[in-house]
Amino acid sequence: MPRTFTITRLRDLRVGDVILSLDGRPYRKPRVVTTELGPIEPGSPVVGVRLENPNPSSEIEYVLYPSQVDGLQMEVQRG
Repeated sequence: MPRTFTITRLRDLRVGDVILSLDGRPYRKPRVVTTELGPIEPGSPVVGVRLENPNPSSEIEYVLYPSQVDGLQMEVQRG
C-alpha cells in the first residue's frame, strides 16, 4: 500500500516515487522519479533527479536540481 510523506532533500527520492506537490503547490499531473540523484550526464559535475515527462508527446526533459528544491517541502508517494 502506498504511503505519503514529506521530504525536503532530493537525495531522499527513489526511482518510482511520485511527487504530488512542491512547496505546497500540487502538480496537476504528479511527477514520477525515473533516476535518483546523480550526474545528469556521465562524468558531469552537475547532479539532479530526472522525472518522467507528464506529456508523453513532448520531448522536454524534466530535471530537478538540489539548488532549486532542497529545503522546499515535497509531498511524495512511495510504494
